[in-house]
Amino acid sequence: MIWALLLAAVAPSAGALPAMRSSPPLDYAQLVDEAIDGGRIIQADAMLPQWRAEGRPEDLQAIAIATARMALEKRRDEEAAARFAALSQSGIKDCRVDEGRGIALLRLGRSQEALEPLRRAVGACPNRWRAWNALGVAHDQAQSWVLSSAAYEQAFQRTDKPAQILNNYGLSLLKQGKADKAAVIFDRARELVPEDARVIANGDAAYVMAGRDIRRRPADTADEWARRLNNAGQVAMRMGDLPKAQAYLSRAMTEADSFVPEAADALATMEGARQ
Repeated sequence: MIWALLLAAVAPSAGALPAMRSSPPLDYAQLVDEAIDGGRIIQADAMLPQWRAEGRPEDLQAIAIATARMALEKRRDEEAAARFAALSQSGIKDCRVDEGRGIALLRLGRSQEALEPLRRAVGACPNRWRAWNALGVAHDQAQSWVLSSAAYEQAFQRTDKPAQILNNYGLSLLKQGKADKAAVIFDRARELVPEDARVIANGDAAYVMAGRDIRRRPADTADEWARRLNNAGQVAMRMGDLPKAQAYLSRAMTEADSFVPEAADALATMEGARQ
C-alpha cells in the first residue's frame, strides 16, 4: 500500500506528460557553406539536393550561391564563372559570389578580370583567406609584386592551410628571380606537408635556380628520387645550365629502379644539340 501511494505521488498524470517536440529543421545554408569551406565536398554534394527538395522560396538565392560554389569546387570553371556572373548581374552582393567569380576567372586565365571581384570580396569580407590568396595570384600575373606579397600575407594570417599560401608565395618569389628566398619558403612548406609532391617539386626547382643541390629525403624510394632528379635536370636545362642538367638527368637514369623516359629523352636532345 505504501509503495502504491509513493508511486502514485511521483508518477506524472496523463495530462502532465510533456508534449512531443519535433526536431528543428536543418539549417542547410550553414551546413552546406561550412562543408564547402572545410573542403568536405562529398558531404556538401549530398546535402545540396536535399536542400533543394526541402528548401523554402527564401532559400533560392542561397541555393544558387551554393550550386555555383560546388561547380567551382569540382573544377567546372566555365560553369562556375557563368553562374557567379549571373548572380552578380542579378544584383546580389555577397563576398562568396565575388570570391568565387574571381577564382573561376583566374583559373580560366582571365587574371585581369579577376582583380575587381576579388578586391570586392576582401573589402566586404576581409577574413576570407581564399579570396586573399587568389588576389595574390592575380597580382602575380600582373607582376605587381608588392601587392601580391601583401595579399599573401593577409591570406597567411587567416588560413588553416598555410602550406598552400607558402607554396604560392614561393612561386611568386621564383617569378621575381628570388630563388634563394623562395627556397626558404618551400622548406617551410615542406615541414608542414612533407609528402606534398607539388611543394617538393617546387622546392627542388628553387634549389636548382639558386645554385644549390637538391637532397634525397629518407622517405624517397629510388624511383621517387629519380623523378626528383629528372625534374631538377629539366629545370637546369631550361635555365641553360647544360652541365648541371646532364648531371641530374644522368643520375636519374642510373639511380632509378625503373626506366625514366623523360630523362632519357632530355639527354638524347642534349646530345643531338651538341652534334
